[in-house]
Amino acid sequence: MKLYASDNSGNSWKIRILLSLLDVPCERVDLDFFGKREHKSPWFMQINPRGQVPAMEIEGKYFWDSTAHLVYIARKWGGEQWLPTDPLGMTDVMHWMAFAQNQVQFGLQWARGVVLKLKTTGDFVEMQRQGRLALQILNDHLQHNDWLAVGRTTIADIACYPYVAKSPEGEFDVAAYPHVVAWLRRCEAVPKWPERK
Repeated sequence: MKLYASDNSGNSWKIRILLSLLDVPCERVDLDFFGKREHKSPWFMQINPRGQVPAMEIEGKYFWDSTAHLVYIARKWGGEQWLPTDPLGMTDVMHWMAFAQNQVQFGLQWARGVVLKLKTTGDFVEMQRQGRLALQILNDHLQHNDWLAVGRTTIADIACYPYVAKSPEGEFDVAAYPHVVAWLRRCEAVPKWPERK
């Protein structure tokens, strides 16, 4: 396996988390985002025509999306712990994986991109609204649950964690959501959870 990533990317961080937790060896290629903009270079566009990281080479094929990467790693090395195979458990996990690709992405992730001038454009007010909605949904859920799905850590937590952890960079006051803050700390206390970049 080969991971094309950047430390600035929360989506890359998701993969780094799961690889670390499961002790899975993986060759890593770090791309220079801000200097050389390697993610837009012709050689990388052959790997991922979207020009985004992470991308992974897995068993001779290229996959472009962090959700696909998490699913592969979880099923290959994580057993039932990280992505259960029973229909209800899998649905519970995938429910939150989809949430990470909606309110978390279009709110927290994109607002961070605007504030940090990462080439993200669009309606910042709407991004802030979506981000606050994401944090409120999480806070309400985590008021009665330690983890997002099936009562334990899964790839659902990993999928949502990076951009929630980085949400202050998008001008969100995460401290206003105490159950979210407590969940972030629980995640970070999981053995082998890599530190924030």
